[in-house]
This record gives sequence, C-alpha cells and structure tokens, in this order.
Amino acid sequence: METRGRMTIDAQGDALLLAGSIDESAALHELIGRATAGRLVLDLGGVTFINSLGVRDWIRMQAAAQKADLKVELRRVAEPLVHQLNMIIATRGNAHVTSFYAPYACDACGREESLLIDAVINAAALVKLEPPAMTCPECAAQMAFNDFPERYFSFLSS
Repeated sequence: METRGRMTIDAQGDALLLAGSIDESAALHELIGRATAGRLVLDLGGVTFINSLGVRDWIRMQAAAQKADLKVELRRVAEPLVHQLNMIIATRGNAHVTSFYAPYACDACGREESLLIDAVINAAALVKLEPPAMTCPECAAQMAFNDFPERYFSFLSS
C-alpha cells in the first residue's frame, strides 16, 4: 500500500484501489505508469473527499490517459466523485464507469445508505433515468432513490 497525503493506493487484482481524500498531494498522473495492457482500472469506492486541487489533478490524469491512448475504467465510484463527474464535464475524460454508489433511503425504517449500482447490468434503465430497485439491508423493505435521477445520472450520458 502506498500513501499520498490523505489518500492511499493499493493494487488489488487488475485494479488500483484509491481511498481517502484526493487533494493536491494525490499526484494522480503518476497512475498512468501503472496501467497494464492499455488499461487503467481504478476502484474508487474508498474515496471520501475531493477538493478543487484534487479535481484539477483528476482532469490532468484523464488527459494524460487519453494522450497515452489508455482505456480508463472506473469501478465503485464513490458519491463525492459522482458529484464532480456531474458538475465538471472534463473530469469524465473518456473513462468508462462500470459501477457507482448512489443514495437510497428506506421509508419503512429510516435508513439512508449509499448503495452500489452496476452500470453495465442496469444500463438500459439508467439511460431512461430509472434507478434500479434496492432492498433495505436493515428491514428488507423497498428503498427509494434519494436524489433526482436526471441530475445524479447525468455523468453516464457522456
């Protein structure tokens, strides 16, 4: 495991797992050198925060990947990054999102949770801005998507 400021990077299988905060010390462009077979796979489920300097670094990493003709796959994209992908189009680059976290709430028990959505399996529904059905892990009731689908899923339209 490697630590860069308040972020850690850990190789697991074909992916690099990023966790913690992406900020000015992240040096994300250096991840390009860790791509294998023309692919850079990033597991972002552990990212808890990204600041403006982290966004700048993220955009530079995406640009470097495009220049190097790398395919970038984003897995388990955490909500802080989904928000950036929605607000700043340049953060998307040419990356392909295969799964991401989204906010759900249970009306039955009051639980709120960020749940993982498989963007490949649910592609047809997501294009129609239909969040997949989710079951509450606490009470097994149907959970409601806790955001506006047209806003939250807009990063998938690139």
